Amino acid sequence: MALRLAGKHAAIVGATGVIGSHIAAAFARHGASVTLLGRSALTQRARLEAQLAAPPAPAPGDPTTTTSSSSSPRAHHFIKLDVSDAASIKAVFAGRGEQSSSAAAAAAAVVGPVDVLVNCAGISQTTVLKRTPDEELARIVDTNLLATMLVCKYARMQSQGCIINVSSLMAIHGGFGASAYAASKAGLIGFTRALCRELAPRSIRVNALLPGWVDSDMWQNLKPELQQAFLKDTPLGRVADPDEVADAAIFLAANQFANNCILNLDGGLSAA
Repeated sequence: MALRLAGKHAAIVGATGVIGSHIAAAFARHGASVTLLGRSALTQRARLEAQLAAPPAPAPGDPTTTTSSSSSPRAHHFIKLDVSDAASIKAVFAGRGEQSSSAAAAAAAVVGPVDVLVNCAGISQTTVLKRTPDEELARIVDTNLLATMLVCKYARMQSQGCIINVSSLMAIHGGFGASAYAASKAGLIGFTRALCRELAPRSIRVNALLPGWVDSDMWQNLKPELQQAFLKDTPLGRVADPDEVADAAIFLAANQFANNCILNLDGGLSAA
């Protein structure tokens, strides 16, 4: 099949997590050169390179599915970035210099012009508001919302580019013990809607992806009774595979009329 992102440069913030790494791999399979940014982007480089080079999994029910790939570890870049540090965000995205794929230079590398920007760095919350320290509330909002705003502010987006902000089902559905998390992810939706108006004159599209529960450590660490409760309320009766989230990101990145698209990917859980 055609490489939908051939010749494009994609930057993935939060690329070491389950969703971020699967989006990075999908973008690579579709021909993009990918810059992977995260706190452990350098220490986890070997794992990420293997993921970038792996062939796609067969589509459900179709074991013969194949996707062309021009992926190579040498075609991609790895940059250490802690999104809780505003100065680091500015230095990495607004700085000047050449990208480097060498481990020694990558720590000081900066991101060049970007065709597709994905913001999926984030931290969760598991305590009710009354029991959440003020400092933790600020850390959640700063990481999940402010950092995305700063990345979008400083990233050098190409005309005809696309920004994808990974929000969450919690933004519209809420969740016990997730008040600050839900507020920060809801803020991403408002931010996405406003930014798409600001960047439209430059033909830059801005969209948001709202995954529900995804097969990840967060899901696996839930108590079995909580898992069963969520599955009971999900019409499809299962959680998302990370590759399904990545497929949605491919659509948002490649479809040239997708703008201000707030895409639910929750198996119907938001209808419960």
